Amino acid sequence: MNGIVDFPAFLLASTLLILSPGPGTLAILGSATASRRAGFAALAGTSTGDAILMAAAAIGAATLLAANPFAFSMLKYAGGGYLVWLGIQSLRAKEQGLSISAPGGGDPFRRSLFVTLLNPKAIVFFMAFFPQFVTPDSGAGAFVTLGVVFIALNCLYQALLITGAGFIIRHLDEAPHYALWVNRLLGAVFILFGVRLALG
Repeated sequence: MNGIVDFPAFLLASTLLILSPGPGTLAILGSATASRRAGFAALAGTSTGDAILMAAAAIGAATLLAANPFAFSMLKYAGGGYLVWLGIQSLRAKEQGLSISAPGGGDPFRRSLFVTLLNPKAIVFFMAFFPQFVTPDSGAGAFVTLGVVFIALNCLYQALLITGAGFIIRHLDEAPHYALWVNRLLGAVFILFGVRLALG
């Protein structure tokens, strides 16, 4: 499909990643404590940031693929190793509470955009993650498709969070257990990706 392989696995991994609370999710929920409008503005900011980082990762990976297919293969193996490392870190993660507070003044779109863009691990992750689901003869279109699907899934989930922000924030005492089990599932999936890649 347009140079994409293992699309169901991509959907599973993306869903688990999106369900795992990160800085973007916390920024959106924090803005949603002010109003739904602020929450959706924050969602637009994180989505724009994700799109920029994904585009940078896609351009880099697609350029490498066109210039040197062998180097691209090495990128896939290095990315697989990185995903295994992330998986181990996720499995070892301890329970931690989620801290959500109403943000100060300022534009929620801009604030969430910078939260996303200033996350140095994000572009490294996208460079490791997306190449696992494209064929060696794929072009930039495969990366664009994966990026659009990822952002669409994320927007759907975050929109549900914004709509139910009041309920979620009132029940944060249950969130540590939720985050722990999502991280464990995500860790197991990432390790499986890396092992499968190593075994060819």
